[in-house]
Amino acid sequence: MRSKLRYVWPILKAFLWLVLLYLIGRQFARDLQRPELSQRPLDAGWLILSGLLYELGQGFSALYWRRLLSRLGAHPPLGAALRAYYIGQLGKYVPGKAWALFLRTSLVHKHGVGIGLAVLTAFYEVLTTMAAGVLVAAVLFALLGADAGAGLSVETLRCLLWMEQPSQGGVQRSVLVLFSALLFTAFLVPLHPGLFNRLMFRRSGQTPVPSAQLPHIRFVYLLEGLGLAAVGWLFLGASFAAALHGIVGASWPLLDTRTARLPAIMGLSYVIGFVVIFAPGGIGVREFVLTLLLTPELVGIQDMGSEEARAVVVLAVLVLRLVWTAAELITAFLCWFTGRATAS
Repeated sequence: MRSKLRYVWPILKAFLWLVLLYLIGRQFARDLQRPELSQRPLDAGWLILSGLLYELGQGFSALYWRRLLSRLGAHPPLGAALRAYYIGQLGKYVPGKAWALFLRTSLVHKHGVGIGLAVLTAFYEVLTTMAAGVLVAAVLFALLGADAGAGLSVETLRCLLWMEQPSQGGVQRSVLVLFSALLFTAFLVPLHPGLFNRLMFRRSGQTPVPSAQLPHIRFVYLLEGLGLAAVGWLFLGASFAAALHGIVGASWPLLDTRTARLPAIMGLSYVIGFVVIFAPGGIGVREFVLTLLLTPELVGIQDMGSEEARAVVVLAVLVLRLVWTAAELITAFLCWFTGRATAS
C-alpha cells in the first residue's frame, strides 16, 4: 500500500497545484473584467507597498508557528518553516479550510517535523491568528469606533445575515465591539490550554506514549501568539491604507482615526470570511463586510456622497484582493524557487 502511495503521491500533488492555479486564475480573470478597474487611475507604487506590507504582516503568524514548533520539541530551519507557511497559504483558495494546513504540514514534514505535531501547531496558530484579529477589532472599535449607523436590532441582524446594507448605512460602534468580542470568545474557548490539551490528547491512553510525554500547549504560548498575530494585523491594516492611498490618492488621510480603524475593519472582515467555511479564502463574505464597514469611512473624502463612496469601496476591495493574491502567488513562487535552490 505504501509503495503504491509513493508513486501516486507526486501525481496527486501536481494535480492539487494545477487545481490551485486554476481556481486562482479563474478568480483573477473574473476580477480583471470588472469595469470598475478603469474608473480611477491606480498608483502602482502604493499598491506594491500594500502587497509588501501584507506579506510582512503574514510573517508574524509564520514566526509564531515556528516558535510554537520549537517550544514543542521540533526545530525546522527558519527558512523551511517560512516556505511551508507561505506556500501553504495558497490552499485557502480551495473550498474547505483544511487544504492550507495540508499543504503546510506536508512541506514541513521532510524537515523532521511529525505530521501530528505539524497539524496540531498549524491548527493552533490559525485559530490564534483569527482570535488576535477580532481582539484587535474589539479594542480599536471600542477606542476609535464611530457611533453613527445601525444599532443592535432585529432589522440590523437580518440585513447582516442576508448580506444586505442596513438602511442607516454603517453599523454603530457598540454592535461592532459586541460582534468582535463574541467572536474572540468563540475562538478563545477552544484555544485555552486546559481545553485544547484535553481535546487533543483525550485518546492518549490508547497510545503507547504516556500523556506526560506528549506536547502540551501552555498559556504563555497563547499570549505570545496573540501578541505576535496582533502586530501582524496592524501591518494588514497598513497594507489596506496603502491600497486606499493608491486608489483615492493623497486625499486619504494616512495619519487619522480612519486609518487607525482599518486594522479593526480588516480583522473583523477577514475572520468572518474565515468562519464561513464554504467560501474559499473568505471570498464574497469578506468583501461584503469590508464594503459595509469601509463605505462610511470614505464619505466626505473628495466630497464623496454615500453612493460614490460605495462605488470606490467596491473598487478598493477588488484591487485589494488582486494585490494580495498576486503577493501570495509571487511569495509562494519565490519560496518554492529558493527551496529548490537550497535543496540542490
